[in-house]
Amino acid sequence: AVEQVLDGYQRTHERMRAAETALQPWVIRHLKERTFNGVSRRERLPGNAINHDDLDGTEAGIEISGDALLPFLLAARATACAPDSRPVFAEGLASSYEAFLHTRKSNDGSTDGDDDVAASGDPGDAVGTWYLDRLEAALPLKDHHDSAAHPKISATIKRVLAAWRQGEKVLVFCHYIATGRVLRQVISGFMEEEITRRGAEKLGCKPEEASAELERIGKRFFDIDSPIRQACDAELVDILGRYEGLSPHAALLQEITRRYLRTPSFLVRFFPLAADKRDQAAARQAFASGDGSGRSLRDVLHDFFDFLENRCVAEERTHYLEAIRSTQTGAITGLEAQATFGDDEWQGAATERLLPNVRLVNGAVKQETRQRLMLTFNSPFFPEVLIASSVMAEGVDLHRFCRYVIHHDLCWNPSTLEQRTGRVDRIGAKVERCGKPIRVYLPYLAETQDEKMYRVVMDRERWFNVVMGEKFKV
Repeated sequence: AVEQVLDGYQRTHERMRAAETALQPWVIRHLKERTFNGVSRRERLPGNAINHDDLDGTEAGIEISGDALLPFLLAARATACAPDSRPVFAEGLASSYEAFLHTRKSNDGSTDGDDDVAASGDPGDAVGTWYLDRLEAALPLKDHHDSAAHPKISATIKRVLAAWRQGEKVLVFCHYIATGRVLRQVISGFMEEEITRRGAEKLGCKPEEASAELERIGKRFFDIDSPIRQACDAELVDILGRYEGLSPHAALLQEITRRYLRTPSFLVRFFPLAADKRDQAAARQAFASGDGSGRSLRDVLHDFFDFLENRCVAEERTHYLEAIRSTQTGAITGLEAQATFGDDEWQGAATERLLPNVRLVNGAVKQETRQRLMLTFNSPFFPEVLIASSVMAEGVDLHRFCRYVIHHDLCWNPSTLEQRTGRVDRIGAKVERCGKPIRVYLPYLAETQDEKMYRVVMDRERWFNVVMGEKFKV
């Protein structure tokens, strides 16, 4: 039997090579180049690699322990009660506690309509339902910190914050609507806490005083007599002076950039905040500050201005400028920050827990809002974290300033994962300018339905590659 399989593979291999030779005059491109200037375009980090951010050659899932262990054991028992049915509740639980609750309360509406949605979240068995009732009662859900204690939610939050600290944008894909909302809420909460803590440390003040002091420093970027404002203007005039086609928009671009620089999110990471260092040298240092990809703010602005002048038609340029102007804000919270959210973006969230640089796009978000957030994410400015459902998985460009993708929720179809990653792996992607690969995270929980899904989709991807003529590696 083994010899027959190998013989069949060999015959297929030879015939495909012959077909490729015959088709060669007619094929323009069939496989995307996997490297750029000798650098791999992508690095895939499965399972627990999201926690240590390391490609050590092993594949292990995220371990479940502590208060999280009991719910997952109960889910395993409920799954065993109906071995021939798809355990949607277990998939929801692997995504977030809230997604599990949603799958129990509703037979539909828990996702944005991906092609692998199942109809029911309960096993349809009295014993299995008993286990799920006990599971629901055992969920450690009292506040947003409990939501963040979910093992995969926790891993995603930590990776997003680690990238944000380095000045990197992050794209997070969620299958479940409830999970996307939870991630937006808890990432905003932890990011706000870190901004306050970092600000207090750099300013040498109490945490409760940090927000007001950061706001006061931010206002200096708009005081014409301030050394900080003067240094920023000098830097921007020098950069914009190389793009004559943008001269009608120079004042707006300067204002947008100043509004970004004055945000507490930028100040606590890249601006010297000590009282004796808030001068022109500090502003110049901010423009020279580098992100995790080795690109300084000056480099990033050059990239964006070059794109606006040389790769945008007039109408597209207008759309970009209008989108950036309407999304950018200088405040962490409050009325100014809330004004940047459309009514369709709130979705029942507590307004005081959302940050304007962490945004959510799902089926409840209007098309015009999606378009605006797509354009602004594809700029150097806000948002810095975009949490998206399947509505942003195809046909949009998110690649110019982002090389971090987290597939928080997996999918049974490998082409869906490929479509998602393809949002940041396009011609003109950041990888082509910084020389560092796109980081693709595929977290999954060890010994759960989540790991089963990962193993199945990876097997399907390998066989798909064999059929399509790529090298077969065991």
